[in-house]
Order: sequence, then C-alpha cells, then structure tokens
Amino acid sequence: MMFVTLHLAVLLAFLSPEIEGQQARYTEVPRDTTVVEGDNVTLNCSVENITNDTSVKWFGPPNYHFRTEGRTSGHPRYTIVGDTSEGEYNLHITNASKADDGRFRCWVREVRQDPAEATLTVKDRATSAASNMYVFSTKYLITLIMQCFVLNCL
Repeated sequence: MMFVTLHLAVLLAFLSPEIEGQQARYTEVPRDTTVVEGDNVTLNCSVENITNDTSVKWFGPPNYHFRTEGRTSGHPRYTIVGDTSEGEYNLHITNASKADDGRFRCWVREVRQDPAEATLTVKDRATSAASNMYVFSTKYLITLIMQCFVLNCL
C-alpha cells in the first residue's frame, strides 16, 4: 500500500504546473502607456516558472477582445516580441490606431495572480503636435518677454 501511495504522490507532483517555492508569476507587467496615432508601441509582459505548453494570451480593446496566443497573432499589426525562452511575451503594436485605445490584459493560465493589465492611450497626431508646439512657443515667449523686460530697465 505504501508503494502505490508514493508513486501517486510523485505522479501528481510531476503533472502539477507549480513546483513548491517556484510558483508561476509575472516578473514584468504592462504599464499604462501613451502613443501617438501611427507610431509603434510595445507593452511588456514577462513570466517565470511556466511549463512549455503554457499559452500566454493578450486581450485588448474593445472589451478585452482576444489578440494573441503564445507567439501567434490573428492580427497583422500585433506581434509578440522578446525571448520566450526567458518568459518574455511582449505585445508589439505597429501603426497604433484609435481602435487600439483602451485596456490590454496579459493573461497566463498558470499564474495565480490577477491578470496583468494596462491602459494604452492613443493620441491624435494633430492634437499631439499642437500640444508640443504650445509648450515650445510658451518657452520661447517667456524668454523673449524676460529679455525685453531686462532691456527696458537700462
């Protein structure tokens, strides 16, 4: 009876995706990111202590729509980059569009934590350029006013 119990315990330990003290976990999670429409962006997600057959999935807008599984993507602008042998499953988005604006989720079946999520904000190119020009103009306008003020004091 002891022989059968020992084999069953060893078999269960072998089949379990978690090894005591080495539970699957995220080592890097995506961060809230802002990108200008038309530019490329990468959302990072890294995991450790996962089995080879683990399927890392990315979900995104709208409403956490399925985007990738492992290194496979059904969308031409979405690719997985990074060294998957090191647990890197970074989502690279080419030519970001307003349709990409929203919440993204990196999900790993074996990780016993909340899914790793971040918000991608896609700014309109014209608005972004106008915003940068305002900062640029304000900086030099203040400098110009200060110079005029100093010159009038003489």
